[in-house]
This record gives sequence, structure tokens and C-alpha cells, in this order.
Amino acid sequence: MIVNPRKATTVILVREKTSKEFEVFLVRRHDDSAFMGGNYVYPGGRVDSADQPPDILSFCRGLSPEKACNILENSPPDESIGYWIAGIRELFEEAGILLAYDSRGEMLSPVTGIGQEKLLNYRESLQRKDLSLVHLAQQEKCFLALDQLHYYAHWITPEARSIRFDTRFFVALLPSGQEASHDQRETTHGLWITPGQALEENLHGEVILSPPTLKTLEDLSRFRSIDDVLKSLQGRKTSPIVPVFVKLPSEILNIFPWDPEYPIFKKGEMPAPLEHGRLSGPGDNTTRVVLREGRWYPYCRT
Repeated sequence: MIVNPRKATTVILVREKTSKEFEVFLVRRHDDSAFMGGNYVYPGGRVDSADQPPDILSFCRGLSPEKACNILENSPPDESIGYWIAGIRELFEEAGILLAYDSRGEMLSPVTGIGQEKLLNYRESLQRKDLSLVHLAQQEKCFLALDQLHYYAHWITPEARSIRFDTRFFVALLPSGQEASHDQRETTHGLWITPGQALEENLHGEVILSPPTLKTLEDLSRFRSIDDVLKSLQGRKTSPIVPVFVKLPSEILNIFPWDPEYPIFKKGEMPAPLEHGRLSGPGDNTTRVVLREGRWYPYCRT
């Protein structure tokens, strides 16, 4: 029986490294995690009921439910904007970054507004469910900066998996004055790294990337700057990506929809002979990933 995927949000937090390079923030999921344990991923998690209007909507700025619905295209307004709200909450819980405006419409900062110690206390309270984003916004007289999350991609866990997520990916720029850190609860490490370096370290087993993280990093590695990334999103149509999961005696495959053999795997059949092509390199478009010895290897089957 196919498991219905849970709604989830992931945030690709980025910062400029040099005029020609930028970095993304990755967190390492705890080894005991039921889903992608030990893998490096972007901060994110499930969309909760508290992430959806009406209570929280008066504390949001930069995006209406109708606009969110137009961007996502295939979900109701209140449900659509919930992805953005969940993204801000998850980014704060897992990376310690709060995307919010103060009463003057300026980005909230531990330096100019809320203090670092108070920010940490809010984060821990939110993780324990002792506090909600609504209460945080009320106490600090701030507003969630929904327009700081830029819709990037839509991934759905393969149908063969017992735990599935319907995940919207967003890009967000690190606010001035805030520092990212992993949560030390669901994650055990956090690092800033360029997309190209992350892909290289995945091949060497130093940074083990989940399939969607690997593929989105490959896409991001083609851009020279964050501004180029954001410009590419203007007017772009985003279709859901649903890989096919295949478990073999010696390896596990994730076949992406643009793989030439995707229709064969989709029907539950196996191409003969089974060949993965070549390992992906810079500039390639990975069409499948193969899990061996605990890490995913990217292949280009063209």
C-alpha cells in the first residue's frame, strides 16, 4: 500500500563567500533518525497545523495566501502559505535563523533588536513546543518575513518508501547579524560549504548527501552568485519530482524522472542489462543515484 506523503518544507540557506562563490548551510541528521539518518540535508521539517492561518496570518508580511496559492498552483491558499510559515519556523528551530521584520519593517537582528540570548531562549522554547511563532511575534512585536523565502523546487519521496514527504524547497539569504548553528537535537553537525565542494566531499564519503540535497546542490553549482540563483526563479514553473526507489540485493537506486530509463523502472520492470552510465562530474545532469556503503553516488545515464 502506498503511504500518503506528509507536507514538509526545506530551506536552502545561502550566504556570499566571495564575489564569485556562495555557500549553503547543511545540517547532519542524527544517525538514529528514521528518515535519512546520518545524511547532510538543508534545515526543514513537517508542516504543522499551527503553521496555517488564521491566527498567525496577522503576524506575516510580504506574501498573501492568494499569492502563495498562485506560486504553488495546486493547493488551497491557507495550505499554500503554511509551507512558507513552516519554513520560517523550521529554519529557526534547526538553524537558529529567524526571518522576521521589526515594527519599522527592517530585518530583525540580535545586534540591533532582539538579543542573542533571548533569541536562543525562544529557539529552545519553540523546539520544546512551549512557545509558538504567534506568541514570539506578539512578545517581540515582529512579523514573519515570508517574502524572504523564494520558492525553488518540489520533491516527493518515492512511492516505495514507508516514510514519505511532499516537500517544498525554498532559498533564503542569511540575514545580517545572525549566525547559523545546528539544533543539537535532531541534527549533530552544521556546516557552511559551497555546492561544488559538497558534491566533491560526498564522493569521498566526508559529507553524505541525501538524493534531493545532492541534486539541488548540483543545480546550484551552476550559478556564480546568489543573485543569479534568485533571478533564475523569476517566472519559473516548478513541477513535482517523484523519483523511483529500487532496492536490489547489493545496492539501492533512486531514479529521477529525467533518466531515460525512468518509464521502465516506473512500471516496476528492470532494464537489461542494468547499467548506470558514468559518475557525474561538473556540469553533468545526474539522472540517478546509487546507494553503496552508506552513501549516494551520482550517475549520468544519457
